[in-house]
Amino acid sequence: MYQLILNEKRSRVRSLPDLPPFPVIGQQIMNQVTSEQVDIPRLSKTIEQDHAVFSRIIGVANSAYYGCPDKIYTINRAIVRVLGLSVVKSLALGIVLNEPFRHTLCHSFDLNQYWFRSMFIAITARWLGRRIHQSDKDFLDQAYLVGMMNNLGELVLVHLFPSEMNDVYTHLQAQSDIDIATLQAEIIGITSNEASCILAKKWHLPESLLTVYQHAGEPDYDGSHWQLLHLIRLCNLIADQDDLNELSKQADIVDAAAKLGLESEHLARLMEKIPAIHHDVSDLAAVLARR
Repeated sequence: MYQLILNEKRSRVRSLPDLPPFPVIGQQIMNQVTSEQVDIPRLSKTIEQDHAVFSRIIGVANSAYYGCPDKIYTINRAIVRVLGLSVVKSLALGIVLNEPFRHTLCHSFDLNQYWFRSMFIAITARWLGRRIHQSDKDFLDQAYLVGMMNNLGELVLVHLFPSEMNDVYTHLQAQSDIDIATLQAEIIGITSNEASCILAKKWHLPESLLTVYQHAGEPDYDGSHWQLLHLIRLCNLIADQDDLNELSKQADIVDAAAKLGLESEHLARLMEKIPAIHHDVSDLAAVLARR
């Protein structure tokens, strides 16, 4: 009986019932940002037709985190003067992929916290990524993109199973010694990561994203995109820490860092930066959580 229920719930995720059609402009944005050759003026005009994406990217460009002295009003200017093409591509794709999902029926879900964690992992992954591949721009771009969307499946489950996810969050608050994936498997029958995999295949998301989703629970994975996967895993471990001053003393974090060639001095330098990252990410999350 349990397996039948589990299969039925997985089928719901695969079919994504009640999901509104992907907006035409949203599809255009996704096609353009995933293209190998991006036409910046064309992308700028497309983004500016979608108010949700446009307003949030402009909000990020004008945030204290980027500290631009001039007010930014256009996407083209945001790309050239402040954010750069790779960040705008990642933000646009992240916002587009999140936009179709409802979250208001799940009263315990905190969209601001969801974006906070997403942006914390993205920014931390890019910072650590520079210590792994300082000159590999493609790796750093992928680290930011995958970091920002590493838990898209949670939003899928909130959309499809709002009542059950409310129960998950309630149990999570009461049981500090249990992780969210275990609760999702017990209460819903499917985890955020499984939902992420299904969505990535359905929407034909970048291969690097699918790989991270598929192998996230494998600490010894050494296949394609292995460094990206272990980097995102490390950043998730860091994000889960209550005491960020003790990073270099946590065995799982030290082991995950070692797989990437990162040493204790890298973690120590990151600890110094985390208070500032938290402050800046709070501002970015507030902008991205606006609906």
